[in-house]
Amino acid sequence: MTAVQPTAVLSGRYQRAFTIAVVFLVAGWHLGGAGGQLLHDQTAYASFAFQVAMWLVMALAVAAGAILVLRDTPRGEAARSQATRGKTPSWPAAWAVALVALAASTASAAASPASHMLAENWAWGSAGWIGVLVLLRRRFSELAWFLAAEAVATLSVQAWDGLHRTNLAGFLALFAWSTGAQVAVAAGVRALDLAADQAAAAARRENAARQRAAIAEVIRAARHSRWLALQETAVPLVAELAAGTADPGDIGVRIRCAVQAARLRRLLAEGDEVHGSLVHELHASADVAERRGVVVEIETAGSLPPVPAAARRVITDAAIAILTAAHSRTRITLAAVTAGIAVSFVADTGAAVRLPAAGEGVVIEQQQDDGTLWAEARWDGR
Repeated sequence: MTAVQPTAVLSGRYQRAFTIAVVFLVAGWHLGGAGGQLLHDQTAYASFAFQVAMWLVMALAVAAGAILVLRDTPRGEAARSQATRGKTPSWPAAWAVALVALAASTASAAASPASHMLAENWAWGSAGWIGVLVLLRRRFSELAWFLAAEAVATLSVQAWDGLHRTNLAGFLALFAWSTGAQVAVAAGVRALDLAADQAAAAARRENAARQRAAIAEVIRAARHSRWLALQETAVPLVAELAAGTADPGDIGVRIRCAVQAARLRRLLAEGDEVHGSLVHELHASADVAERRGVVVEIETAGSLPPVPAAARRVITDAAIAILTAAHSRTRITLAAVTAGIAVSFVADTGAAVRLPAAGEGVVIEQQQDDGTLWAEARWDGR
């Protein structure tokens, strides 16, 4: 698991907890509130069986809505993917459940006693809460349209039975109380979702900053280690030259100087943050050979993959050995191969060159032919 993933899981868990809370609220209201009112007023209905049937239809709508929103609320592994987080039920499924609840609520209201419809219409609240449930994380305008449609449907039933000033005032009061509570819950869940996402984003930024700091420290320590290793070979050579024990005219001393100079330039090149670090370091390593008249050609073929620093050092060590042994020309070709990179060398070294040991996923092969060295360093990233 990466450092970012736990924060995505945390945000997903919070969102799921909020959704479960809404499911319990809606189910509790339908069971305790609407169901209790239905039983209390059972003698007032012309057909109590019809009202029970509508109550069961809405109970099924509550169950279907709960399945929809819980299925699409991120948790565990799903919350680790940004593509999965924040997924909402598709509008056909969400609106199908909402419209079933609206139809059952309207039918129940139409079958209620005309003179006491508002007082005995148990379905008003349940239909609104089912709309809140299935449209919880869809656009807020969709919930507003649904609640408005529910209010219009109920008002139409009331107008059909006879609309008066008193029952209109009762309708407005009930509408304000019921819809206000439903909108408040929906807005509250959205605000909590936003807070959870902001907390997750802050945690991701903090983790990213810590990772960058840790990587920078590792890189600094690695460069310092390589600098110390370079000093172990370069400082004695400089001391010998200063003391006069090493003759600058000696071919062996000149080769040692060229190798150390190339390694120093490579170390400086490793500090450059550039695209195509291997090509950059090979150019830096070739500079010393070019200064003594060796023609160095470096070409690339294909889109080169990034190569780890340790593997690059093995390849550039081989390049330095070949470049310092070349008499007049060296050709280096970098080509992208399956899951890696191949670096080919052709140089007129005149004799075999002792190349560094392979490692870090790099395999080195060489062949000598009439004074020309053919070598290849192949890195496999798998």
